[in-house]
Amino acid sequence: MKRLFVALTLVALFAATAFAGVQDFGKFTVDVPEGWTATKDGETVGIVKNDNTASASITVDGTDGASLKEIADAFVEALNGKNLQAVDGAFQFEFDNQNGVTSKAFLSGDDKNYALIVVTGLENAQEDISRMIDSLQEK
Repeated sequence: MKRLFVALTLVALFAATAFAGVQDFGKFTVDVPEGWTATKDGETVGIVKNDNTASASITVDGTDGASLKEIADAFVEALNGKNLQAVDGAFQFEFDNQNGVTSKAFLSGDDKNYALIVVTGLENAQEDISRMIDSLQEK
C-alpha cells in the first residue's frame, strides 16, 4: 500500500488549518491538527478533537490471510454495522457507537495488511478529518 487509505467519500479541503505536526505511530504517520489529541492503544490510534465533538480512529494490522471482504464482514458483525458497500476495491459501512452516535467506517488494504478508519462527528470537523486522512503515510 503506497497510502494507507484513500479518503473514498471524503473530499480533501484546502483551506488553511493549523496542524500540530506529523506524529509517528510505528506503521504509519499522520498530521494531527492543533486542538486534537492522538493516543495509541495496540494497533489502533485514536485521534479526538479536544472539545469531544469529533474523532477518528485508525487501525493498521495484518490480514492473517483473510480477504478484505472477510475482514469487512467481521467488523460489520462485531460492531452491529449496516450498509456495507464495496467501493473501488475497499469497503465502507456505518454503525452506531456506544453513545448512539453514527460512525462511518472505511476499510482498505492489500493481501498482507489492512487499514480501518472510523470517523465520528464528521459534520463537526470535516476539514480537519479530511486533511488528517489525506496526510496518512505508510512507513
